[in-house]
Amino acid sequence: MSSIVTGASGFIGRMLTRMLVDSGEKVVGIDRVPQPPRPGLTVLTADLLDDDGLVRAALADADAVYHLAGCPGVRDHGDGIAWRRHRDNVLAGARVLNAVPKHVPLLVASSSSVYGGARAGRPSHEADPVRPAGGYAESKVLLERLCAERLERGGRTTVLRPFTVAGEGQRPDMALSLWLAAAREGRPLRVLGSLDRTRDVTDVRQAAQAMIDLAASGAQGVVNVGTGRGQTLRALAAAVAEVLDTEVAFAVEPAPRIEPGASLADTRRLRSLIGWSPRTDLHDVVRRQAAAARPLLEVA
Repeated sequence: MSSIVTGASGFIGRMLTRMLVDSGEKVVGIDRVPQPPRPGLTVLTADLLDDDGLVRAALADADAVYHLAGCPGVRDHGDGIAWRRHRDNVLAGARVLNAVPKHVPLLVASSSSVYGGARAGRPSHEADPVRPAGGYAESKVLLERLCAERLERGGRTTVLRPFTVAGEGQRPDMALSLWLAAAREGRPLRVLGSLDRTRDVTDVRQAAQAMIDLAASGAQGVVNVGTGRGQTLRALAAAVAEVLDTEVAFAVEPAPRIEPGASLADTRRLRSLIGWSPRTDLHDVVRRQAAAARPLLEVA
């Protein structure tokens, strides 16, 4: 097997690439951010919107393509963010969708944010109407529409909707990374809304394995990647305190409109396709993420 991972230097991309290589696959990792090559991994440092011949050839010749590249960050309100989201999530996605042959399985990372949160505590199902709140989720809805068009034209296409992925390598702007940094520095943990809000926290290792299994299953259409179990922010904070062996305080602020009260995946379709769904050991995930971040702090 030869697999392509776009966004191979990103949080989930790094884990997915490692697991594919460890399983014996030949992987081409494409990203604007350089990464060190290693046995089994060919690195292409390129922008997907550049007319790069090596990227075109790789996408045309792969046995499977995992398109994880994009502009992350639900809460980002910086200058030019709307254009960057459209460029990196929609236009770059369209380039990949058009470059990959129809017979090649193409798995595209969307986001659980397209649901706008769980409704009345009920798990979000793939057939639910989308309710994007904010520019990030809206850009992912546009990407999903392009995927639906490819599927209608006979292209093998799977849309992945991951729920709050955590673990080693998580981006520094995500809540768990921010909380670990704050707890280490003795600062209060910033909480939006309430500690009783819930998130479907998904272990990055299991999220990556689910993607690999979905590629092998021949799945088509939209699939949630989550656990089906909500974890309160209070439980997440308790895990941070336990792992770091410290006491934590909180600074609770009103939640903006883009922050759902709860997220929860309906995992029935995922289980029907691959025979299992992720299970998250919250303490283990926090422990691994904290341990991975410590060397970076020591270097800095």
